[in-house]
Amino acid sequence: MAKAAKGFSKLRIFPITANTASVYTPGIKVPITGAQSFSSAPEVSEWKINADDGIFDSGSDWNGMKFILTLAECPLAIRNYFEGGTYDIPTKVYTYRSDSQAPEIGLAFQVLQSDNTKLMVRIYSAKCSSFKIDYKTKGESGDIASATIEGLIQNKKIDNVVKDEKETVTDADLTWIDTLV
Repeated sequence: MAKAAKGFSKLRIFPITANTASVYTPGIKVPITGAQSFSSAPEVSEWKINADDGIFDSGSDWNGMKFILTLAECPLAIRNYFEGGTYDIPTKVYTYRSDSQAPEIGLAFQVLQSDNTKLMVRIYSAKCSSFKIDYKTKGESGDIASATIEGLIQNKKIDNVVKDEKETVTDADLTWIDTLV
């Protein structure tokens, strides 16, 4: 029986300092507050080879996984991971330039499932391509303007691993998402 997802929490990102055919090095985890949702879908290219008035062969090539991440808040101090600008700690000024590019990051989080187990997920390489936030007045509701981040998940070049997932029933196992290895 499939397990339904009931909750998404404990999001953390890891700046990736090296992702080559011989080295994969994640940085220190950065906890992200206000995680609301995460979705991903494979990005593939379909191909076919025609021959003798018919299809000789066909298939698809994996190009990564598109993802959408929604955060209830995105403080200026962490926005550079999703948008590529710079944050100056002493002045508390975030600067985004026309040539800013988001860095490569890893992600980890947990999902509460319908049977009360937790699914832990590690994603080893992602790059954000779009950051959207709407600034609007509160009005009569208590709604907030969440940040929507889109990008592409790739693989570790050293071993082609894209993600790992692990189920647990004990909170002691939750440290598994505190590192990317």
